[in-house]
Amino acid sequence: MDPAALRTRLREYGIDLSKTGLHRLETTEPKNPNLKIIEAIAEVTRVSPGWILFGKGPSVPDTEVGAAIRSRVIDTIELMAGALDLTARQESTLHNWLESVRKTKPKAVNKP
Repeated sequence: MDPAALRTRLREYGIDLSKTGLHRLETTEPKNPNLKIIEAIAEVTRVSPGWILFGKGPSVPDTEVGAAIRSRVIDTIELMAGALDLTARQESTLHNWLESVRKTKPKAVNKP
């Protein structure tokens, strides 16, 4: 996410973070991180707070892993299709299928 967009979204959470403040968070390890800011950044970017703070664990919250994987798989299929010699009809069919898959609600992923 672009820094200006992140700062704009953080304002919706009542956090007015300067360019310098955001840059510091991105480039240095804060000694006393403000948990309200970390939680807001996690919410806005859809990344787990633990990953932001420590770089450990999943970057995506458990509840969103299935959707994140699904989205990446669809994007990968679309990207790889560009390397194929598809006819116009095949390309149209693939495009329509990808659009329908994007619009359908994913099934829940059950963790073992």
